Amino acid sequence: MYTDNLMGANAFGKHFSVNDQHRSVLQEQLRLAYNHEEETLYIKWEGEVSSSELRQGYAHIMNMVHTYKPQKWIMDLQSRLAIEKEDQQWVFKYVFPQVLRTVNKNVFVAIVMPVFAYNSVVNEIDGDELIDGDNFMIIHHFLYKEESRRWLHEMAETDLKMA
Repeated sequence: MYTDNLMGANAFGKHFSVNDQHRSVLQEQLRLAYNHEEETLYIKWEGEVSSSELRQGYAHIMNMVHTYKPQKWIMDLQSRLAIEKEDQQWVFKYVFPQVLRTVNKNVFVAIVMPVFAYNSVVNEIDGDELIDGDNFMIIHHFLYKEESRRWLHEMAETDLKMA
């Protein structure tokens, strides 16, 4: 099991970069795309993902976040096997706060996942990681991708009206 005791962005930079020589291992596990028209980052994880691969994958995701500063995300986890609890906590403790600091606006994350996996994710969140100043990361879980897209559209419209 890979453990990471580093803080913040160092959790990425000291271990992986987008130029990592082993990044090809993620070609089958991670698909990333930014849709300019929808202003949405699409993330799809598939299969078994080790701790090392997860961290490397999030280094790629953070590269996309730095480039596009997406407020809307669809993260499809339907085909990904369960990850270790420590890896799940790492995402909430290091990745999501870094996303909020980078985007510097509210971020809406629609997670598409099977019903059986929902409770394990929700029970581990305390919420402090999802706040940065006046900005929030709002996460909602869905069974279907189209449902998540509708929610993101509604949230973006509401967020723009409140700004």
